[in-house]
Amino acid sequence: MEEKNRFQKALDFIIPGRTTEKKSQSSYNQLFGNDSSIYGYNTSAGFWESDQLKEIGDGSGNSAVVACLNVLATSFSEPKLHIVKKDTKFLDNEKIIGHPLQKLYARPNPFMSSNLLSHYIVLALNTAGDAFLYKNRNSQGQVVELVPLMPHLVEVRGNEETLITHYDYSIYGKGEKIELPVEDMVHIRQGIDPNDHRRGHAPLKTVLREILGDESAGQFTAALLNNMAVPGVVLTPRNDGFGGPTREEAESISQMYKEKFGGANRGAPMVLSGAMNIDIVSFSPDQMKLAELRRIPEERVSAVLGVPAILAGLGAGLDAATFNNTKELREFFTEQKLVPMWRTVAAELTHQLLIPDFKDENLECMYDIQNVRALQTDMDELYKRVNMGVSGGWITIGEARQVVGLDVDEKHDVYLRPLNMIQVDTEGQAILNDTPEENRSQAAQVAKLPEAAGYRDGVDKKDLLTLEEYPQVNLRAPKIQQNEEPRNEEKYIAKMPNGSYCVISHDTGKVIKCFDTEKEASAYLKRKPKKDYDNIEEIGVSLEEAEVLMESQFEIEPENSKAANPKDIFDNPGEAMERSKDLACAVGIHTHTVGDKKVFMPCKSHDEYEEAIKPKKSEKPKKDRTNFPSPGDDKQVTISNSKYKQFPYGYAKDLKENWPEIWRRAGNGGNPPTSFTGNDAFRNWTKYKSGDRSESVLNWVRRRERYMGRHQGNNRLNGTIANIKWGGVSNIGVSSMKKIINDQKKVVRSRRKAASDLAEEMADDIALKAVSGRIKKILSEKAKNHNDKNPKHRTNARTLAAVFKRGVGAYRTNPGSVRGNVSSADQWALARVNGFLHALRTGRFKRKPYDQDLLPSSHPLSSKKSGEKAASVRVGQSVSWSINKDPDPPSTVHGVVTSVSDGEATMQVYAILENGKHKKTDRKVKMSVSKLTVIKDIKDE
Repeated sequence: MEEKNRFQKALDFIIPGRTTEKKSQSSYNQLFGNDSSIYGYNTSAGFWESDQLKEIGDGSGNSAVVACLNVLATSFSEPKLHIVKKDTKFLDNEKIIGHPLQKLYARPNPFMSSNLLSHYIVLALNTAGDAFLYKNRNSQGQVVELVPLMPHLVEVRGNEETLITHYDYSIYGKGEKIELPVEDMVHIRQGIDPNDHRRGHAPLKTVLREILGDESAGQFTAALLNNMAVPGVVLTPRNDGFGGPTREEAESISQMYKEKFGGANRGAPMVLSGAMNIDIVSFSPDQMKLAELRRIPEERVSAVLGVPAILAGLGAGLDAATFNNTKELREFFTEQKLVPMWRTVAAELTHQLLIPDFKDENLECMYDIQNVRALQTDMDELYKRVNMGVSGGWITIGEARQVVGLDVDEKHDVYLRPLNMIQVDTEGQAILNDTPEENRSQAAQVAKLPEAAGYRDGVDKKDLLTLEEYPQVNLRAPKIQQNEEPRNEEKYIAKMPNGSYCVISHDTGKVIKCFDTEKEASAYLKRKPKKDYDNIEEIGVSLEEAEVLMESQFEIEPENSKAANPKDIFDNPGEAMERSKDLACAVGIHTHTVGDKKVFMPCKSHDEYEEAIKPKKSEKPKKDRTNFPSPGDDKQVTISNSKYKQFPYGYAKDLKENWPEIWRRAGNGGNPPTSFTGNDAFRNWTKYKSGDRSESVLNWVRRRERYMGRHQGNNRLNGTIANIKWGGVSNIGVSSMKKIINDQKKVVRSRRKAASDLAEEMADDIALKAVSGRIKKILSEKAKNHNDKNPKHRTNARTLAAVFKRGVGAYRTNPGSVRGNVSSADQWALARVNGFLHALRTGRFKRKPYDQDLLPSSHPLSSKKSGEKAASVRVGQSVSWSINKDPDPPSTVHGVVTSVSDGEATMQVYAILENGKHKKTDRKVKMSVSKLTVIKDIKDE
């Protein structure tokens, strides 16, 4: 029993309906779930009868609500769902390609795509607060389908111990309920209902009163317009001296007014027997301000759904809409509304589907929000920012190019600074060499060493430190360094990545000879032949081959860039000791005197220090070291460990087999054995794909690594073809490489068609030489007129010439078959041609069939053999097969082989058009190779 004070009891006595009203509100509230929240429609001030609210249901039928939900659903479905593995060390995500859940979400069931599923989730969460996805399993218990359930048909059940124990689903239209276990349901909630934690909280429930008001305003406007905008009126006589009209007269006047001004008779004239006053008793549209009344619900609806009114196209936002604020609001909407929804849904899919059903707790679901258009950085703004940095001189050109996604190499590592600007330190002193303060001070100390140490004190010369002995390491040195001044006009010396010095030809770029030291290379470059016939040994190989030859003689360790000399001078022994741990020397320190100050350096002696900072040479590579993919690395020699992506092999194989005009454009040069062509590379790639891991194939993998390192920038046709033969991807990416090749395929295809047309024309000319000029012209026109109508079966002039010659022969050898109205052999032969064209076009002869061997093999009346069955087929080959349709004749189907395995082939089906051409369909068929017939290559329309 509820405890009430005296004042409350008095109110109940004075206002008898007070208690009943509360009960009415409470009972209505139960219609929308087990809650007791206070909404605008169930308060004392704003209570609505449940019958009125039932008319609008959950509010999803309102136009403003639909506009907002459409924006939400469309935007929510933009990113794809990925299965990722989080790296706890570096906090980045690795996408798991081809995960079963990713494929399942892309097509949840045969009747729904991932976009439609996203649309359901958004609508269900916002109108009902819950989205339910039933897990449909196969006989092995694996989830094979996700079926969305209507939220109002699902009841969430639980007990005092467990929040959710099962779900009761009411079968639509039957009234029966079935119990669904928690394990078979993905239950996504929009927040939590504060009065029932088993259910989500529907935002639309809070604005049902506003939605009802919007609907009422719309109904009023429609009713007013339906009555030709004539409001309710009161008709009174101006002179009531006679006591006014009787009841019957009043009813008659009222009925006449309705007939004249209502329905289809709007605007008709009305004549009254007496003078009348017409008083309007309702508000006009201007007085009611219907436009403003309808904007209030729009504002509330867009607010609770989190969709800016501008994006939904609502009038409440369009008045203030501009291009700039629309763009900013879309970013705000994405970050504040969509991103939390994506994370919520992904988290529920992870914990209710991925982990329990796919048994991997190290993975999680995540929407790819990086590719959402609204979150992308505006490229114009990005270019302005990096250009400001480059112009200001505080970022390099390479750093700017890297930010905007362009290629970067060593030549871009430069700053652009105006000549009228110099750097100064905090004291205003000019810094002309861009050296940091600590390095400049150390460099100044080292520069004083010869004078400060002095030989007068008998100090050993080795203890003196000079910058000449220990130059700083240039960390930006290119891989191949050319001499500042080439020794002659025809050749120059270049330092190779492995430390060797090679003499290279200016004209051809070929390596002439390599040496261990630059001095030997310079001596070779200076020498002159004693006689014209003096034979100078030249190996004449490419840079790549020279690198292979030098690597076979010795291995150069990577240069130890840590031993930058000024940084190895310390004021305290602790730092020097730590530095010795980084160098390849015994841990310890040794000292030097600089002026009156003692300094410390790493390693126990200076000899050990010198040895530690020298580039290391070793004998042949150790057996346990592969030097792959880079010198010093020890990874297995496989393409998967390569620094460069592998190009799709199937595309390359198709290019080689079906497009020889393109394939032979590049990668064919060189004379074996000193050169290794692109064709050799593709042969080794083919062996590698088949599982061959012989030494020659692995050598190709190493050679591919060096080749792609030099040819990453190939973005023209020939360079792209060469890279494809090597199985590598240029820095422009696979799609751009394919586009370059596909553009060339269009050129080749047009050339092939031109050649085919020319061959057809030549064959026609040869066949028509046996007839007169007049007949030749007639037959050519007949063939052209027939083909211009795009028939299913085409013909040519030489076929008609063969029919014509047979007609002439029949006229001469069998005159009894010739009708009496025929006066010449040409007339009879042309009639035969016309009959042949009629059969070709309609599929039947006018009389007895003839010349059936001249009909195309695809024609139903053709006597040609359809072709022998194929013993084998290859990928990309065009084939045909028959489908039995008893009792009707069998039908012929054409297709292109996409894969062959164990005597069976899979074909992409092509539809045969009326004009004889083909159009690709989305169907694929698998059948035995023995049932296939090889046909002429299919040309897609």
